[in-house]
Amino acid sequence: MMTIHQLHKPGAAAALPDHADLTIKIVENEDERFKAMLVRAIVYMHEQLCPYSEEFDLNDHAATQIVGLTATGEPVLTARLRYFNGFAKIERLAIRKEYRGLGYAHRLLSFLLDLGRTKGFSHFYLHAQARLRGFYEGYGFRPVGSAFSFSDHDYIEMELSEQPQLVSPSMHIGSTPMVLNRPENSTQLLGPLEHGAFRSAKRIAATERSRG
Repeated sequence: MMTIHQLHKPGAAAALPDHADLTIKIVENEDERFKAMLVRAIVYMHEQLCPYSEEFDLNDHAATQIVGLTATGEPVLTARLRYFNGFAKIERLAIRKEYRGLGYAHRLLSFLLDLGRTKGFSHFYLHAQARLRGFYEGYGFRPVGSAFSFSDHDYIEMELSEQPQLVSPSMHIGSTPMVLNRPENSTQLLGPLEHGAFRSAKRIAATERSRG
């Protein structure tokens, strides 16, 4: 499915058996949400000493939460995406220390960009820690504005502007409305409401036959 990535780094399984397979996905339930928040607490609060009140900033319920899980359900990474008029803001990328160096940061950023594109966004914005500027530049992000600081780290604004997507969610308006009801992690498959529509159609047909 387009919004789910199965990640594998050759050779990693022998040394780190639990790291061999990783699924990056949109959070779908409270267990996955808890795991995403746990990764952030480990990385930002414990490792980077960010205060709780700054890390959990009241925007989590307005964002699409992302989590990365091993085959056994161990939480590895997280991020979130928030949407503004004309651009999507990428936030809170975090990978547990013991899982770094496996290429997961690249997979996570690619997942976030692909997710934004499926929602029709071609303009992306983020606050990058200054030391990670080169990583984001590798994806076409460019610095804007002036450097600033929060939670005891130096940041820079960065943005990426792409050509508008030829395929946009708006194309479904007036033609295929049920596509916009599909679960976020499986937009290419029929959703539960579409299956319900088939059930309703059968019931209507049965009613009409009984009247005939």
